[in-house]
Amino acid sequence: MKKTLQNRSVKKDDTGITLFWRERLSAFIHQEKGAGTAFYALGAMALLVTAAFIVDTSTATGDATQIKRATDAAALAVGHQATINGEEYSQEDINTLAYEYVKSNLGMNKALSEKLVAGDVSVTEGRNSATRKTYTVTVAFATKPSLLSLGARAQEVYSTSEVINRPTEVALVMPVTGDMSAGDIRSLKSVSHSFVERLLGSADTKRDNLWLSLVPYSQSVNVYDAEDANRIRRWAAPGALNPPELRSLFASGVVSSLADRRFPDRRANLLCMYRGLGREENFFWDEPPVGQFRVYYRHDLPQNGSPGAPPISWRGPNPDFDDNDAVDTRWIVADKGCPNAALMPLTNEASKLNQRIDQFSARFNVNYAIGMSWAGAALSPNMRGSDGWGDTTLPLDFNLDGNGDGQKVIVMMANTIGDWFDTDSYNFNRNQFRGEVGTGSDRIFAAQRFRDLCSSFRARNIKFYFVGIRPGDPEDFGRNLFDREATPGLLVCTEGEKRMSFIDGAGFGAEGVENQLIRRLDRIASQIETEGGYVRLVE
Repeated sequence: MKKTLQNRSVKKDDTGITLFWRERLSAFIHQEKGAGTAFYALGAMALLVTAAFIVDTSTATGDATQIKRATDAAALAVGHQATINGEEYSQEDINTLAYEYVKSNLGMNKALSEKLVAGDVSVTEGRNSATRKTYTVTVAFATKPSLLSLGARAQEVYSTSEVINRPTEVALVMPVTGDMSAGDIRSLKSVSHSFVERLLGSADTKRDNLWLSLVPYSQSVNVYDAEDANRIRRWAAPGALNPPELRSLFASGVVSSLADRRFPDRRANLLCMYRGLGREENFFWDEPPVGQFRVYYRHDLPQNGSPGAPPISWRGPNPDFDDNDAVDTRWIVADKGCPNAALMPLTNEASKLNQRIDQFSARFNVNYAIGMSWAGAALSPNMRGSDGWGDTTLPLDFNLDGNGDGQKVIVMMANTIGDWFDTDSYNFNRNQFRGEVGTGSDRIFAAQRFRDLCSSFRARNIKFYFVGIRPGDPEDFGRNLFDREATPGLLVCTEGEKRMSFIDGAGFGAEGVENQLIRRLDRIASQIETEGGYVRLVE
C-alpha cells in the first residue's frame, strides 16, 4: 500500500506545472466529444447579440420611418392651413396642429404614440425666396434598445413644406374725400407707397405674377386715361354724351357734347362714368364696358368747381329738374367729386403706381359703394382687352371655385366719419328718390346695396379686406351711422370679421394712425401672399 502511494506521488516539471494536469488537458483536447463546446457557446452568444442588435436597429429605423411619414403629413397640413388663413393661428396653435397630425399618422405604433408629447413637436417658418414660404415640422424622440442594455439615443426627424404663390391681382381702394386734411392726404400717400413697396418692391423683384391696381374714390372714381382718348365715346351708352336736360347747353354752341374737349371735365382730365344704379344692379361692375355708361357732370356754382378747368356758362332751364322752363344763367364746373388721381389698372410697375399716388388730393363727398364697384371692375376679366383697360392679358379670369390658378383681392381703406354717405345724387338714377327726402328710403337702399354688392363679390370668389379709420368715441354719430348702415353689408364682403378691422383715430393723419395702418397692411400683404399659394413637400 505504501509503495503504491509512493509510485503515485506527484511529479513536477521545471515550470512548476504538474504533469497530472497536463496529461488530463491533453487528453481532453484530443478527444472528439466536447472538443468545440467553448466555441459553440461563444458563437451562440454572438448570434444572440447580433439578433438583438438587428431587432433594436429595425425597431429604431421603423420608428423613424413612421415618424417621417407623420411629419410629412403634418408639414403639408400646416402649409395648407397657412393658405387658408395663417394669420388666425398663433405659434402655439400651429404647433398643436402639427402635433395632432403627427400623432394621428403614427399608425398602429401604440408604444411610440404614447411616448410622444406635444413638446416633442415644433414648427418653424422660413423662406426659400421672397415669394416662397416654408414650414418645417420637427419631431424629437429617443430610441432605447429593448434587448441590449444600452442607453437611450436622442433623434430628430423633420419634414418641410413650401407654399408657392399663385397669380394674384389686388385692387387697393383709397379715399380722397373733402373731409381729409393735408395731413390726412400725406399719411395716405405714405401708407399707399408702403403697401406698393411691400408687394412689388425690391424684395419681390423675382415675382412676375402679382399685379396691383389703385382705385382712389370720392364721390365717384376717375377712369380717365391719356393713352385712351376714345374711351368716353367707346364706353358711353347711346345718347349719353348728349343728355336731354343739357339740350340748351349744346344748342348754345358753348360745347357740342360731354365729350367735347371744351367741357370742363375734359379739360381737367376728369372722366367719371356710371351704370347700373338701380336696385340689385350692382353697377354692372362685372360686365363689358362698351356702350354701357352714362357720364357724371356737375351743374353748380363757379366757386364749387375743381381746379384744372374754368367753368362754362349758358342761358337755359335748370338741368336738375325735368319740364322746367325757367331760363337763367347756368354753370357747369369741373367735377370736384371726381378724383384728380385716376384709377390705375393692374400693373406690376411700382414706379407707375407711385406716380399716381403722388397725385392724391382731397376732393368732395364720399360714396363707398361706388368706389367698391370700380375696384371690382378693375379685377373683372370683362374689362380685359382694348375695349376695357387696354391689357390683352389682365384682368385674369375669375377663380370661381377656389381651385383655379389665381386669386383676386380688394383691400379697401375708408375714413368712416361724417353724418351721411352713399345717399347723394351720384348713387341713384335721375329723380329716383325725389319727393322722399326725410323718409329714409335712400338709406335703406344704400344699406341693401352694400349687401348686394358684397354678395356679388363673394359669388366670384373675390377676397375683401376692409380697414376703417373711425372716431375713438363709441357714441360718435358718424361712427354709429356707419356701423348701422354699411357694416352689415361689408361683413358679407369680409366673411364676418375675418377680414374687417378698424383703427381708432380722428383721421389718417392723427397721431399713431399712419404706423398702425402700415403694420396692418403689411399683415394683409402677408396673408395675400400666403393664402394665394399652393403647397408642396420639399424635404
